[in-house]
Amino acid sequence: MGYEGGIKATTGFQSQGYSVEEMVSIFNNVLASKEKEFEFTQSRVRSAKDVFSLGGHVTIINRDQKIRMLYDNRRIIEETKGYKGFDMSVNLFDSKPFTTPLECSRQRFISRFAFKLPYLKAAPVKANYKSIYKSYLEVGVRSFLKRYLAEKPFFGLKGNEFKGYKELISFITGYDQTNGIKISKQSISALKHRKLILRPVPNTRENIAFAAYLKTVLPHFDDASFLKK
Repeated sequence: MGYEGGIKATTGFQSQGYSVEEMVSIFNNVLASKEKEFEFTQSRVRSAKDVFSLGGHVTIINRDQKIRMLYDNRRIIEETKGYKGFDMSVNLFDSKPFTTPLECSRQRFISRFAFKLPYLKAAPVKANYKSIYKSYLEVGVRSFLKRYLAEKPFFGLKGNEFKGYKELISFITGYDQTNGIKISKQSISALKHRKLILRPVPNTRENIAFAAYLKTVLPHFDDASFLKK
């Protein structure tokens, strides 16, 4: 199995719109990061169970999906002499099986504490990163915001086209076909601090029109790369 096939089989990451070289770079960077996780917009067909239980038609669902590339603790990693730590983005390590199933289950239980927060009654409600997009246009709008808010803006964006969140929100809501897509300072701030893997948006009629609007106001915006080929 090639590197691209290994990525698909290991994580379920949808690679459409990326070259093998881009995927290798993305996954190496994620493995070298402290969090070892990222989010991307996933497209899938409604399951037969969902259609049977809730009714409706077989349609495409778009939602943000989080992937954690943490070691699953199913085997014991053997540390190689001369290396400190386990940087799997640049090194490969040998492993050996646990002595007993109980030893393995305990290790896996303990390892989950790194990303599971304890329940607190007074804690604020966390945003659901798996929220389902209501339309292809919403995918396009929020993808533009993600790209603009990225540490290094994508597709010719400079990151200084708008003076602040208020002006950015006015620009988005000024597009008369947003059909009630809700954009707030809180939602923009949440997008800015998420670990996202950005990809071209669906090449639909709604997104083509939205890209044309972006191009009219931002002539340097690379609309060809914004839309999926």
